[in-house]
Parts: sequence; C-alpha cells; structure tokens
Amino acid sequence: MASVRIRRGLCSLLGVLWLLSALSVTSGLEMDVSPIYLATCGANAALSCVVSAENELDIKSFYWMEKKDICDWSVPTNQTDFECRTDVFKEEGVQYYFHLLISEVQPKHKGTYHCKLRAKEGVKNAKTILRVQKCVGDATATPVTAGQGTCTFRDVFPRPHVEWNRGPENLTHLAVTTVTENAEGLFTAVSTITVPDKPHNYSCSLRLPFENLQNETVVETLRTLDFSGGHVILAHWFGLLLVMVLGTLMV
Repeated sequence: MASVRIRRGLCSLLGVLWLLSALSVTSGLEMDVSPIYLATCGANAALSCVVSAENELDIKSFYWMEKKDICDWSVPTNQTDFECRTDVFKEEGVQYYFHLLISEVQPKHKGTYHCKLRAKEGVKNAKTILRVQKCVGDATATPVTAGQGTCTFRDVFPRPHVEWNRGPENLTHLAVTTVTENAEGLFTAVSTITVPDKPHNYSCSLRLPFENLQNETVVETLRTLDFSGGHVILAHWFGLLLVMVLGTLMV
C-alpha cells in the first residue's frame, strides 16, 4: 500500500511540475490582434496576428480560421477572396506577423476570425470580430409626380431604412417600404410615397445602422435622392466612394 501511495504521489508531483513548466513557457509568448475590425463593403480588409517571443519558436501549427481553416503559416490558402502573408522580425526577441487579407469584403465575410498558434514552447489563440457595413449598390427613382413617387436602393447592408422628407418635414409615415434579402445577404429596399398635393421638393434617403468600436449602434444617411418639380436633381454618396478607395489603398 505504501508503494502505491508513493507512485501516486510521484505522478501527482510530475503532473504539477509539467503544468508549471507549460505555464511558464506559454507565459513567455504574447499574441496581439485587434478585437474588432470594421470593414467597409467592397473595400479590402487586413486582419493581423502578431506573436512575440524571446527566442525562435518551434511552430507545429499557426493558422487563421472562421468556422473552418482558412490558411496555415506554411501552407498557402486556395480560397480566391483570402490571402495570407507572413513575416518574421528578430529585434529584441522574435516577432511573427501573420496577416489575413480579404478582398472586396461582402456580408458573407462577417464573423469571428480565430488566430491559433501551437508551438513546442506553448499554445496561444485570440479572435477578431469582423463587422461588415455600409454596403450600397445602385439606386433608381420614379420622381414624385401626381402625388406618388418611388425610390429603390439595391445591394444594401445592413438592413436599411428609407426616410422621406419635403424640406424639413418628415413624410416617412406616408410611404410604404418593402425590404427583401438575396442569397448573398444583401438587401433591396423599394419605398413608395403617396401624397395628396402637387409635386414639391421631396427627398428620399437611405439610412443604415452600423456599430462603432465602442459597440454603439449609429444610424447614418449614406445616400439621398432629391426631387424638384418631378425630376431627380441630385444623388449624394456622402463620402462612401472615398472611404472605399482609401480602404483599398491602405491594404
């Protein structure tokens, strides 16, 4: 009985020593990712995972995944809208940079992306939540004549709201708006307003919600169609094209 207790005691001691050793090694590793990435629809996104260590790592696996594996440190991805790039810098330790590039972001790309490292020296993982917003396709309109007019906004994300105004007066309550979703997760909004009087200066606006880095929901007007005397006279993009261009250049 005494020998059994001794063997059990040795096993317990070895288990504790192994755990302490693993924790000590893992504590020497640091992984840094952005917890939230806000991506503008149609632009390119770049998720980065940086691992810092005192010495070079014996990497067993180091990969990005979202529901399924996207790419491994040593194996290129075969998915056309993803690209992975790796860099190693050796200054005051070793830094491993693992970038996941997503081309022309669409709603299908939104989700939680995990960066996972398994090395002889330890295990690390972290996640980045990718949010997709400000998707705006094209817009068409039937100007308000004879008391009725229609605005249509296509390929929109997130789920839109259409607002009607006559000057400073909000007339949204006089409109009927139908929103449908396609297989790619993009919405089309068709909004028809009926007013009892003759044509005046009307406008219909596409308003979309989005979340900022503080997890606050903000509603922004992304496009407005103005009518005067039954004619469409102006369409505003409110800087969306510029944001998309800058997003592309930054990658």
